[in-house]
Amino acid sequence: MTNRQRQHVLINGSNLHVGGGVAVATSYIKSLSQKKNLEFDISLLVSTKIMKNLKDLDTDFSVFRSVKSIDYVGIKALWSGLSKELSGYDLVFTVFGPAYTLRKPTRHIVGFAQPSIIYPDSRAFLKIPVRQRKVERLRFKLQEFFFAQTDALVVELEHVKTGLQKIPAFRNKKIYVVNSAVDSVFSEPDRWLAIDTPMGSDRRIKLGLISRNYAHKNLDLLPYIKQTLKEKHAIEADLFVTFVPEEWDTCSDFFKENISNVGPLTLAQCPTFYASLDGVIFPSLLECFSAVPIESMLIGKPLFASDLPFIRDCCKTYANYFTPEDADSAAAVIADYYSRPLAEQESFVSDAQRFVSSYPSAADRADSYLTLIRRELNG
Repeated sequence: MTNRQRQHVLINGSNLHVGGGVAVATSYIKSLSQKKNLEFDISLLVSTKIMKNLKDLDTDFSVFRSVKSIDYVGIKALWSGLSKELSGYDLVFTVFGPAYTLRKPTRHIVGFAQPSIIYPDSRAFLKIPVRQRKVERLRFKLQEFFFAQTDALVVELEHVKTGLQKIPAFRNKKIYVVNSAVDSVFSEPDRWLAIDTPMGSDRRIKLGLISRNYAHKNLDLLPYIKQTLKEKHAIEADLFVTFVPEEWDTCSDFFKENISNVGPLTLAQCPTFYASLDGVIFPSLLECFSAVPIESMLIGKPLFASDLPFIRDCCKTYANYFTPEDADSAAAVIADYYSRPLAEQESFVSDAQRFVSSYPSAADRADSYLTLIRRELNG
């Protein structure tokens, strides 16, 4: 088959600027760059944030037919030229949607990770004012429309597929499950990059997580956990978040007095951050999937998480669970863990490490995505 006859695939991550979507896209493209003898040509359309991550990982772009870095932000993509960028390919794979375009590509696979669409009655909505809640529900309905225009959706856990199949717009849609993975950088310390912000005193327990400050993440609980640890359990703790400057600026004085912000991290900085902590707190109320739990376990840090089905689905018995939205419960669970003999703590994290090592590798995930692309091209 000549190059002229080879099918042409676009990997689209131009709409991803923060959080786990950037990490997944970066990991996926990095794995693709290491593949040999692909049966189709691949081009990249990625955001500037993904491009920075890829360059930090010394990605070889020579295997791709073309590479373009451009940022499309939300619904503005409809009138900013995204439709034109996605045209002319045999298939477009949008790592996470929605892709705001009214001109559908020839074939379009889109990753889905919007839990608010499948869990509209989640308590997470109570975290935002009523008027904003109504606006958000309208936004999710709009996103649902654009997700429904695709040929196939890809989700990271079975509960997401089950949730989508209950929604009329997706009942007859092809939905593939490809389990998420931890990027290989987490097991290669020589590739880790330093972070600029000091990580507190060694005399204190250091806790934190990598996350945007979305309402459903429930991060306003963190300063109350810190205070309860001190007042009820005599434990001094430093807590760390990774907010972008705009999010940090909107935090209350109370939050800023109790929590330290290291700022947003690149993928190569994430394992450095986890390694600097004594434990990871994950108080989220709503997710399709989050890499935070499995990344923290792989680095060998104890995880303290909300006791909710979507977390147990990926963590099983290898997290320390607390009652959602309850600072007293979270502090008690954390204090109990650190009161255990050191050997028991080490056994817990090593068991969790072995468990999460059974997850697919980043290369496995890339192979699964390629299988889906091949199936759609030939279907």
